[in-house]
Amino acid sequence: MGRIPIQLNRIRMRREKSYQRKAYFEMRFICLLAALFACSVARAQWSFGVKAGVGITTQRISSLWNSNKKTGLLAGAFATYELNDHFDLQGELYYANRGHKTDIYLEASATSPSDWVFTYHYLCLPLMLKYFPTGKTIYIAAGPHLGYLINYKNDIKDWPKDEPREDLDWHKECNRLDFGLSAGIGAIVSKNVMVDVRYNHGLTNATKNGEFKNRGMEVSVGYMF
Repeated sequence: MGRIPIQLNRIRMRREKSYQRKAYFEMRFICLLAALFACSVARAQWSFGVKAGVGITTQRISSLWNSNKKTGLLAGAFATYELNDHFDLQGELYYANRGHKTDIYLEASATSPSDWVFTYHYLCLPLMLKYFPTGKTIYIAAGPHLGYLINYKNDIKDWPKDEPREDLDWHKECNRLDFGLSAGIGAIVSKNVMVDVRYNHGLTNATKNGEFKNRGMEVSVGYMF
C-alpha cells in the first residue's frame, strides 16, 4: 500500500512538469505573436490629413438634354494606412458640390439662353488603393466611392425675382445614395503636402426619374499631419 502514494506523487510531478513545459511554450508562442504584432504596427504608418480643392462635374443625361460642366468646391479629411513600400490604403470623408448646367430659353423671342444650374451637395466616402511604382512620391490610385446627398438646388440665371417658380421636391425625386468608381494620379510633393487629380465615374442615377449619373474631375491639395 505504501507504493501507491509514491506512484501517485510521481504521476502528479510528471503532470506538473508537463503543464510547466506546456505553459512555457505557450508563453513563448504568445510572446512571439506579440513581437510580430508590435513589429507590424511599428512598420505600418498611419497618417491623417485634410484636403480641399475644386471639382469640374457634369451628368450623363439622355439626348434630350444638353448637359454642360459646372464647377464646385470640395473639402474634407482623410486617413492613410501604409500597407508596404508600394501600396497605401486611403479612406476619405469630404463634402463635394456636384451637378451640371444646361441651356434654357426663358422666352420664345430670346436670342441667347440662360444657365439652368443643378447643384447636388454630397458627403463623399471613397476608399482608394494607392500604388507607388518607385518610392513614396508619384502614385496611381483607384477604388470605389459612395456619396450621400444632403441637399439639392436648381437655379435659373436671369429668372425674374418676383415671379414664382416650382422647384423639385428633392426628398422624393432624388436618390440619397450615389455609387461609382474613382481613378487618378497624385504626388507627395513634400513631407506634409500632396496633390491629387482623379476622375469620378458615377454608376447609379442621381434622380429617380431619368438617367442623371454624376461624372467629373477633381483636383485637390492635401496636408498631412
